[in-house]
Amino acid sequence: MPRNRTFICQTLYGIAALLALGVQSAFASVNYDDLRALAPESRLRETIGFLAGLDSRVTGYPGAEQATRYVQRQFTEIGLDDITLHKYDVSVPVEKGGFLQVEGDSPPIDLHGLWPNLVRTPTLPDGGLDGHLLYGGTGEYEELDGLDLKGAVVLLDFNSGDNWLNCAYLGAAAVVFSEPDSTVYLEGERKFLTMPLDLPRFWVTKAAGDQLRAAARTGVSQVHLEYRMGATARVECARVHPRLRSAAAKRRHRHRVVL
Repeated sequence: MPRNRTFICQTLYGIAALLALGVQSAFASVNYDDLRALAPESRLRETIGFLAGLDSRVTGYPGAEQATRYVQRQFTEIGLDDITLHKYDVSVPVEKGGFLQVEGDSPPIDLHGLWPNLVRTPTLPDGGLDGHLLYGGTGEYEELDGLDLKGAVVLLDFNSGDNWLNCAYLGAAAVVFSEPDSTVYLEGERKFLTMPLDLPRFWVTKAAGDQLRAAARTGVSQVHLEYRMGATARVECARVHPRLRSAAAKRRHRHRVVL
């Protein structure tokens, strides 16, 4: 048994050494200058800049289709053939539009709905929603202390994590988030749930947020909201079979890419 154990250990060490040599050889054969030439910084900036400038690229929105067409053109330019588009139905939340209006003669403010709480979209009932406008800062309980949130429309700073739930616990009818100067992806992730909590959540521009903040601080502002969000869109999926024009390239690229 000891001799067998020694043999097994020696064999494993030998295999590990060969693998290590193979890994080192693979890394040694990489020409990073060639890699940089394949994807120069200017091209990366151009691609990222184009895609970032399409507004929402969520499936069902114009930006998603524009991004698909862009990728299709890029594939064509590098020599891929047989690029086909397949249409199919998919359920996604698609914004139909809405507004918020402060009581009086002020012009309506565009509302944008946030991602649904599971199947509960921010759609409001026919005829809309009326409520008292309050400003809750970042939604901490200390900032909400003394405010009567029952049935109110609460304006919050977007960079407030999931403190909008505090407004839900205190009976708010809706929450409106004001655009920040800058934010991070995680802030958006914390603005919806994977359960159908019935609390409509919306987003307004920074300028509109400043206007609503000033109105809320008067303590007497009533607001009216109307908003609809649908749940179905017909989209195109690009299914790519990269048959390159070069016979040698065909042998190197035998796979499919789905967008």
